[in-house]
Amino acid sequence: MTKVYGLMVNTGDADEMLWDHGVWETEEAANEYIENEMSAISGIWVGELKVNDAIPEAAEELEADMVECNLCGIEYNPEDVNTEDYDVAVCLYCEPGYKENMNIA
Repeated sequence: MTKVYGLMVNTGDADEMLWDHGVWETEEAANEYIENEMSAISGIWVGELKVNDAIPEAAEELEADMVECNLCGIEYNPEDVNTEDYDVAVCLYCEPGYKENMNIA
């Protein structure tokens, strides 16, 4: 968990953060911002926020082998290509026309 500091205000029902003003790494920096930029506004204070750090493994992109549609020649994710019901790989966009032509023959 990382601690950051943001500007808080009481809206009547609860304390809320003023997200559009950003966050600071230290409480002193946030207080300095209030003094320099918002000195004419009352009811604003610095509040501590706990932020979950990103998990590096979650950001890794899993590379899936792409499958080429035999009809249109475009590569798709394997989930978007039907390779089980036909002799050729058919993408979900070509499948309706392929089925129609199979019924005619």
